[in-house]
Amino acid sequence: MNPMLKSSFGGYQQQSPEHSFNTTEDPFVTAGIIAIEILCGKSFEKCSNEDLAKAVDILLEWYMTPAWTKELYSIFPNSKYVNASLKDKKGASKSFLLNLISEVVTPSKKFDKICQFCGKPSDDTFYAKTEIPLAGSSLFSNFFPSFQDGINVCPRCVLAIQFAPLICYKAGGKPCLISSGNSKIIYEYGKEIITTLKSRLTSGEFFDKEKSGLFSEDFKNPENALFNLAYKFGSKYVIEGICSKDESIVLYHLDNYNQNPRGIAIYHLPSNVFSFVSSVMNSPQYKKNWYTLLSRYYSLKNQQKDSLPIWKTSKNRIHTSLLANTSIIWAFKDDQSKTSILPWDLVEEYCKKVRFMNQQRINDIKFCADQIAETIRLKNNKKRVNAIVSSKTSEEFRNQIRLSMVDWQKLGKTEPMIDFDQFTRVIIPGDYRGWTEVRDLIVVRLYEQLHDILAKDSEQEIESNSEE
Repeated sequence: MNPMLKSSFGGYQQQSPEHSFNTTEDPFVTAGIIAIEILCGKSFEKCSNEDLAKAVDILLEWYMTPAWTKELYSIFPNSKYVNASLKDKKGASKSFLLNLISEVVTPSKKFDKICQFCGKPSDDTFYAKTEIPLAGSSLFSNFFPSFQDGINVCPRCVLAIQFAPLICYKAGGKPCLISSGNSKIIYEYGKEIITTLKSRLTSGEFFDKEKSGLFSEDFKNPENALFNLAYKFGSKYVIEGICSKDESIVLYHLDNYNQNPRGIAIYHLPSNVFSFVSSVMNSPQYKKNWYTLLSRYYSLKNQQKDSLPIWKTSKNRIHTSLLANTSIIWAFKDDQSKTSILPWDLVEEYCKKVRFMNQQRINDIKFCADQIAETIRLKNNKKRVNAIVSSKTSEEFRNQIRLSMVDWQKLGKTEPMIDFDQFTRVIIPGDYRGWTEVRDLIVVRLYEQLHDILAKDSEQEIESNSEE
């Protein structure tokens, strides 16, 4: 692992880290443990009472600033960090955190319960949403499971959760927790975030209540924020060997505010999509092609009136479809200009990694499209392309393939355009579902193979429409 950049946090020098990756299945606890390890420069299990106390001093130095206070209302509402009735918020917060540290290092209570996060022993203390986001609202127990005032959590997990916001990512106006099955990703990104936060504290930015305490890249749309992270991780972290191409990333969009809280929205980017994104980001040409595609599908309706670029403010139909596991092959072509948006090699990459098509089927579709393209070129029958594009049912589409076969025979070809096995594997697979993907793939390939003759027609159509 790359050594940590050495920098000073309130006089406490960061060390080269020794990360244990001994985390839990709860993303808040995992994030908090990683944040503590980054601050202390050592494994959480090896942190002494003094190490953790210094980490608390750093935490409170940030939390007590105006920029952070504003954010903590949505994470720890009515907590000691923000409770207006407390005259000494810092003192009360420090006492709470040091008591947790004491129970972690030298337990004094009898632990006869089970922590609901890590499964380790816990005492009978109930923690509400003041200390644990989304855990419950104390006396309003009828709104939460088992009619309890909160949940049983061990001091270790409670302490860790207090540090989790340090490596949160702000998007859509709310804190977002980033999670992955590979905690090395969160650890590396957490180092970058904390280094940035330290710089912002030094500059005095946190003392401006109009600023955000959380790390932010000004994304208004959580989906785009998640893909921005995927593009970054897929290019930088894969190259550096921090993660593989088969990782998954989850973004938890959190609203724990007391008034009308929306709870949590979960955006999951699966490993097959991350694998595809990694391939795209690590090829300069693919990357350029991909961004060209994305630029066509930002929603202008959601564009906000500010100076931010559209890719930070508006939904993108491609991103939404990828998260919903629906096909985007329809987007790889422009029927108006009769051109393909992505090169066939990148289309193949998408089909294999995201749609799980096997190579044989992809080869058959490509072969079928190339044969049709040759037929169209030799017969000078460009109307066939339009007929295939406009096929609205599987019957219409199959009929266009049949007519292409007839044209092939009229050319005097001795070999069939495609044989029976290819036809059944490509055109009528299974129960006919997915035929639109086959049609769109064939059209993408036709546009690519017949670009020289279709482009002229497209230019003439555009000129004709402009004159009208």
